[in-house]
Amino acid sequence: MLGYPPPRGFRNIRRLPSMNGPPVAQSLDAAAWSVRAIASPPDAPRRVRRWLPAVVPGCVHLDLMRAGIIGDPAVGFNERDQFWVGHTDWEYRAVVYPNLKLLEHQQIDLVCDGLDTIASISIGGVPAADAANMFHPHRFDITHVIARARARANLLDLRIRFRSPVAHIRSEEARLGSRPVNGDWDPYIFIRKAACNFGWDWGPKVPTVGIWKSIRLEAWSHARIVNVRPLVTRADAGRAEVEVHVDIQHARTASTPSPLAPDPAPLSLDAVLRPPKGRLTPALRVSQSTTTEQHAILRFTVPRPARWWPRGYGKQPLYSLRVNLRSALHPRRTLGTFQSRLGLRTVRLNTEPDTAGSRFQLEINGRPIFCKGANWIPDDLFPARVTPSRLRRRVQQAALANMNMLRVWGGGYYEHDAFYAACDRAGILVWQDFMFACAMYPEEQPYPQLIEAEARHQVARLSSHPSVVLWCGGNECVWGWQRWGWKQRLSPGQTWGRNYYIDMLPMVLRELDPTRPYWPNSPWSGSLDHDVLDEHHGDRHTWDAAFEDYRNTRPRFLSEVGHQAPATLRTLRGAIAPAGLAINSPELQHRQRATGGNAAMYDAHFARHALAPHSFLDWHRAAQELQSRAMTIACNWSIDKSPGCAGILIWQLNDCWPALSWSLIDSAGRPKPAYFAVQKAFARRIPRHRG
Repeated sequence: MLGYPPPRGFRNIRRLPSMNGPPVAQSLDAAAWSVRAIASPPDAPRRVRRWLPAVVPGCVHLDLMRAGIIGDPAVGFNERDQFWVGHTDWEYRAVVYPNLKLLEHQQIDLVCDGLDTIASISIGGVPAADAANMFHPHRFDITHVIARARARANLLDLRIRFRSPVAHIRSEEARLGSRPVNGDWDPYIFIRKAACNFGWDWGPKVPTVGIWKSIRLEAWSHARIVNVRPLVTRADAGRAEVEVHVDIQHARTASTPSPLAPDPAPLSLDAVLRPPKGRLTPALRVSQSTTTEQHAILRFTVPRPARWWPRGYGKQPLYSLRVNLRSALHPRRTLGTFQSRLGLRTVRLNTEPDTAGSRFQLEINGRPIFCKGANWIPDDLFPARVTPSRLRRRVQQAALANMNMLRVWGGGYYEHDAFYAACDRAGILVWQDFMFACAMYPEEQPYPQLIEAEARHQVARLSSHPSVVLWCGGNECVWGWQRWGWKQRLSPGQTWGRNYYIDMLPMVLRELDPTRPYWPNSPWSGSLDHDVLDEHHGDRHTWDAAFEDYRNTRPRFLSEVGHQAPATLRTLRGAIAPAGLAINSPELQHRQRATGGNAAMYDAHFARHALAPHSFLDWHRAAQELQSRAMTIACNWSIDKSPGCAGILIWQLNDCWPALSWSLIDSAGRPKPAYFAVQKAFARRIPRHRG
């Protein structure tokens, strides 16, 4: 059970005074983790009550798959055999010896980059902390716990208990009252967790738990860098201006018991901005001393900047930014360092009135951009299986399809840093939803507090990425409230999320990153009083037309449009037995989650286009042909309507399991024929502004 060998002489080491050196981190990912069920339904196997080996980062589903207790939910009918997992409480455990170097610092934190989701942490049997949000890291001061551990056995018995996500949301629903959600899915609105874990019209139900990102001990002294927000406030051909906002936390000491109280000793900040490779200009340096506050701003002025452009409009040069925090008492020692790449560009969302209504057009460096792209969903049922290289491949596939935008949809999760870095390099603009989708969200506590903390973290984290050009309050929540009869189903005075989209989220953007535009929801026409699908304003989701009927629509920006087709044959054969590869077989029906099933998604369109497939191969080929045809018409029509239409985003680029869905690329990363149809359509030149 021991994650690390006991340090020699550990018992006799006394606490050393602060060295004011850089933070010391001890990863706990490689510790000998184990997991067990601590409260489970009757249909759960008995084996899960014993300790099983666990892998971190990961989740309980992956641990159970490695133990041979469940099969991969993406294969066969395995999904049906694992529903009990989401109804079970789980406990993770690791016994760890703290590194001696941790003891040289004033404060020791337990840093959990991702806990999924309702978690209680104990160390040595003593409650230490709680967590209730999958969407941001958690940092807990455990200095006093480490001190007690040294006085006892010099080790940490770390345990993290996760409550059943299904039990949690159902108890919260009973406490606060039910509210509408889309489909027959569990009320995911009562937990800050990926909504699609509870099922969607393209994915299965796998509400998992676990330590889904890295976990570590981190020791530091005096102060540390919490966030760095490099905001580009100007970027024209002659000059760029960058404000580097640095948020600082001060360590607890006997004289300053609060972590918010500044240490009397002054700090200094210095930063360097280095030009892109091949740019023969000197690095820029700025510094600021005697900083005892919790926030500082460093400013750069860059003459004749190499500006960042979206794909198809120019190059993507990236500057290198490095920020150092130092103590004025020990100026050669670094208390903390932040490094990132930075693209110098400005972004504006043009919503000015025109003769047809009002625009919805992104402008980069003052130039109008026609956005060609797709919506992005989680690339796997379990994010721990999605590697940075896989994300880079997927972004490259978008680039090769002549796309210049991806929309990170609000029913999944904020993506890995590698995704945004790949978009930076490829010139792929990112429309970033906050994590709300297709439901009426409660505004009672603790949800406002959880959501504000989440928003603050993510806005700060993504502020250095030039690819992130638009924040959106969520997906189809206002549409549901306005047009799906949900407004009438709410009880008098019952909250549904309005405060988040109209007040809280734009407030966070104004405070932390006013350089990026905000859009309250998608679709949205500018006001709660306007029809969200008004073609004259805002963005539109076009699900009320197909094929040639797309030409009867005139959206200002088409942020969702799509048509279904099954995964490629090779991918389906890896998930379904040969006997299941038949028209409307139970195996295929199991992978069809859309309203109306195959009759609505395929049979009706086959009849409309005089297709009558007799074999499975004919059916598969016909389905691919229709998806390709539909997307070709939609893409060409949107481009033809430029500049009145300023963009089109296909639903959806990628997939999370071998499904019958709207994706252009299946879950194995294999492009469907529609991918190449979109690639050809997006290769067209955008017509110049007429008149």
